[in-house]
Amino acid sequence: MLARRTVILATAVYFATYILIGALGGAVGPTLGPFAAQVGVGLSTIGVILTTRSLGYLAGALAGSRLADQIRIHRGLAGAALLAGAVLATLPWARSLGLLVVLVVPLGFATAGLDVGVSTMLLRAHRDRAAPFISALHFCYGAGGLAAPFLVAAFAAGKETSVYPLLTIGFALLALAYFVLPEAVESSTATVRKGPAAEAPVPTPGARARSPERWRDSFLAATTVILLYVGAEIGFASWLYEFVNLQFAAATATAITGAFWAAFSLSRLGAVFASRRFSPRQILAAAFAGGLAFALLLVFSSHALAVVWIGAVGVGVAVGPIYPNVVTAYSHRFELSGRRFGAIAVASCTGSMVFPWLIGRLLDVGGTIVVPAITAGLLAAAAGAAWALLWRTPRRQSER
Repeated sequence: MLARRTVILATAVYFATYILIGALGGAVGPTLGPFAAQVGVGLSTIGVILTTRSLGYLAGALAGSRLADQIRIHRGLAGAALLAGAVLATLPWARSLGLLVVLVVPLGFATAGLDVGVSTMLLRAHRDRAAPFISALHFCYGAGGLAAPFLVAAFAAGKETSVYPLLTIGFALLALAYFVLPEAVESSTATVRKGPAAEAPVPTPGARARSPERWRDSFLAATTVILLYVGAEIGFASWLYEFVNLQFAAATATAITGAFWAAFSLSRLGAVFASRRFSPRQILAAAFAGGLAFALLLVFSSHALAVVWIGAVGVGVAVGPIYPNVVTAYSHRFELSGRRFGAIAVASCTGSMVFPWLIGRLLDVGGTIVVPAITAGLLAAAAGAAWALLWRTPRRQSER
């Protein structure tokens, strides 16, 4: 009973972590303009902080993937939360672009450590029953993103970046929770693999043995899906506020950005229940088709307010289930150790580094249509990689 209570408590803390990470991600879009004004640069230039934050995330993912299987993870997560909180408290007082860039690197490093560590520990806690918990974890990210635009809007005009010291309090409480949690968190029903077996493929009934080449092809396809999908998700979410603000008004931009995150969150919540009835392959097929359709709708009718509402909400609904279902599909094949989760995190941060920066650089040249156009292209490419991951393998090998 004590072990079960520990798992429940730890799971709640993991969910709280993703709520804060989601709130941090959701606050980026509405504060890009205020940050640009704060340091005296244009929108196309301020996008560099998205790239440098992702560089920090890349370093954190690489470090976290190596350490997640070796250190006392909860103590490491407490340190990462403290680092994130300390950086967030200083962001509103950065008066130069250089200082802002320097500050967001350790912020990315800390959030990557939290991401890799929490994902690894959640899988350890729930093992073969982890699929709905993975979807619920990413729903928490969407819930945090939903709250962020409204938190930003609650502050007076010109003080939007004051939301970051508020998030500092949340990360400080999170650090305290990780210090209290015991290190050993395992479900009593989990099947635990140790040593070399942890690197072996998860056996699938009726499946033939897969060669190392097959494993590499499958893992490459999975990380490519994550790379392209995260580029689409973060790029669209980060620039949606400015996409609407440049065409309509700030109040409309806040409402539509909030609606996007609400749709995104509810979609991930729905994925928790859908994962019990439908396979990852079926969910991903519907998600990619819907996301691409709504992104193209925005490309061809981006100046009609009603269409922008429909398109933004539609993209949120469609793409919400993608990330957790790619992870679930891959975990059905192989044990996701800290190192393998780190590789997925590296692909994720590379996508979040390159494509949002690209959108920002092209925004002044191509206009607002750049935001949905690049999103549509990335979703189409990610769908192709997902086909290579799931549809090219026989059904009995790709699903349990």
